[in-house]
Amino acid sequence: MIRLGVSNLAWPSEAEDRALALLAEKGAQGVEVAPTRIAPWDELTPQRLGGFRNGCRAAGLEISSLQAVFFGRPEATLLADEAGFAAMRAHTEILAGIADALGAKIAVFGAPRSRLRGALAEGDAMRLAADRLRILGDIAAEGGLSFGMEPVPPVYGADFLNHAADMIALVALTDHPNIRAHLDTACVSLAGDDPSDAIRAAIPSLAHYHMAEPELGPFAAPTLDHDTPGRTLHAVGYDGWVVIEMKQGDGDGLDQVATAIDYARTHYIRV
Repeated sequence: MIRLGVSNLAWPSEAEDRALALLAEKGAQGVEVAPTRIAPWDELTPQRLGGFRNGCRAAGLEISSLQAVFFGRPEATLLADEAGFAAMRAHTEILAGIADALGAKIAVFGAPRSRLRGALAEGDAMRLAADRLRILGDIAAEGGLSFGMEPVPPVYGADFLNHAADMIALVALTDHPNIRAHLDTACVSLAGDDPSDAIRAAIPSLAHYHMAEPELGPFAAPTLDHDTPGRTLHAVGYDGWVVIEMKQGDGDGLDQVATAIDYARTHYIRV
């Protein structure tokens, strides 16, 4: 069964209680957490994280997933030198603890600037990424967490894993139970690929999905076809979260959140 979540990027922290109540009222089941929307990295104590999780529970919501997991950590890099990867390993240990405290099982690995390949040849970058992702997968597993690898198009600043096929190939090459596939309607479309084709190709390892518009725009007048990907997710038997990823809109953004939930329930959840 597909369950619906909403990223906490869509509202300011001061509207958190109202946002959680709205999500529950509108039929969403979960919240995707960008951790630094709760507090800066060095202030994400077990007490702070536990308080957020309890607030979600009180509203009848789960923590579906994590995102923006390398935000504000430019020193943490997948494909650069050993120091950069050591920083990424250390930060993944922090993420494992956050996931354990929140109960999150999936972390979206987008972060195009944290995985730049630069002068590395494509094949060399794939092999190095697979070797290093196995290490990160072991660390993430300690917190019950898996990384969902996201294809990100060049327009978002990525030079590695631009296409769904690239990401699927890397997940297969890594061959680790905690390194899985994640798709995003906007990212796939902006790379010139078809989201439904990507879903069908990724389904054996597909762990997570984002309903998103370009630049994380709103859903009052979407520019992408969301109906076909939604139908495809159902047709292939996808059993996971569809998370609405959007930026905060006007004011507290909650009117736009309500509109997006209604749209998702029509095109992805189909209730």
